[in-house]
Amino acid sequence: MDANASVVLAFVLFGVLLAIGVPIAVSLMLAGLAGFLMYQGNPGYLPLIPYGTLNSFILTAIPLFIFMGEIMGRCGTSDMIYTGTSKLLSWVPGGLLHSNIAACALFAAISGSSPATAATIGSVAIPRMKERGYDLQMLLGSVAAGGSLGILIPPSITMIIYGSLSQASVGALFAGGVVPGIILTVWFMIYIGIRSALQPRLAPPAVVSSRRELVEAAVGMWPLAVIGIVVLGGIFGGFMTPTEAAALGSAVAILIGVVLRRMTWQVFRESVIGAVKTSAMVLFILAGAFIFAGFLATTRVPAAMATYVAGLGWSVTPILIAIFALYIFLGCFIDPGSIMVVTLPAILPMLHLFGLDLIWFGVVAVVLSQVGMITPPMGLNLFVVQGVAGSELDTVVKGIVPFFFIMLLCVALLVAFPVLVLWLPTSLGL
Repeated sequence: MDANASVVLAFVLFGVLLAIGVPIAVSLMLAGLAGFLMYQGNPGYLPLIPYGTLNSFILTAIPLFIFMGEIMGRCGTSDMIYTGTSKLLSWVPGGLLHSNIAACALFAAISGSSPATAATIGSVAIPRMKERGYDLQMLLGSVAAGGSLGILIPPSITMIIYGSLSQASVGALFAGGVVPGIILTVWFMIYIGIRSALQPRLAPPAVVSSRRELVEAAVGMWPLAVIGIVVLGGIFGGFMTPTEAAALGSAVAILIGVVLRRMTWQVFRESVIGAVKTSAMVLFILAGAFIFAGFLATTRVPAAMATYVAGLGWSVTPILIAIFALYIFLGCFIDPGSIMVVTLPAILPMLHLFGLDLIWFGVVAVVLSQVGMITPPMGLNLFVVQGVAGSELDTVVKGIVPFFFIMLLCVALLVAFPVLVLWLPTSLGL
């Protein structure tokens, strides 16, 4: 069968399988297999792809980072982080609303997952703030928006997936996400501060902590500081690869649990089981993605598409706008990691042809995936927060709208000033 027809039919089959509820990993594998059979009448080198895909040193970081997050989460560090940030930020207009953003940003450095961040911090913050009379829309919006920072602030599982697919440096991607992550966190907090100052009813005045309480709050977040120094310090300092940092971080997380006297056999067992389940899901999706990508590479259709688009004489701007719109749309329905594995085989040839920096695009793509996670009707974080809060979905949606536009503004800033992404990786020599 003709290459173009094979690709179109494979994508149609993939869409149909997703629509009827087939898991994305299985959908990718079946679409890739069907594509090989339609194009060349045999499965080609498909049987070799899963082993070749998963036999990767960099992908080992995924289960290790997930395990590290499981250990830290089950040892109660989320409570420590939220308690610390709530005391440190009690004096700012907006009170505990700022704690939601700051705690999510800090916990993201442990979990690397947006839904996990939103669920963990939300389960701690939402009951407390409901009791104190905080505006429900602002409360749920801040948790959903703060939770989305999980895939941007390193270590990020989505960035590891992107780096594996694009052959870009994961360490450079981690460094590239730092400044945008800080920008988004600060912008979220500025919006909350201004809105709370103009409408004091949204956030009841918090009890201002004493100097001693502030010091105790800062000291109480020591587990996060230790993990940050070990993992990010090791990667950015050039002492360790992301995989080595993940392994050491997991060992340090266990040690922290022992020091906190919360590391029991049950905690360890549940952490291992949780990490295995999540890792198996992520790696299964990656194996399916590489099968589908292998079919696309065999047909050479993505490269031909990139050449065709370049021949149209368009500037890079409309191409990027189309790609950005696609990422936001897909983010409403599937998780960011799946977005990467579905789109990159077709998009990478265009990025290479137009000479776009892969580190810059990777970080921007992650921010766009964040936007999709809080975009109705199917934004994943919306449902996570709704489930934790037990509220109506429209309340979460109304609360997230301002944060949605702040994220779009951040994307525009990163497009206008790529140096915001590239400065830190370049400075660190990554």
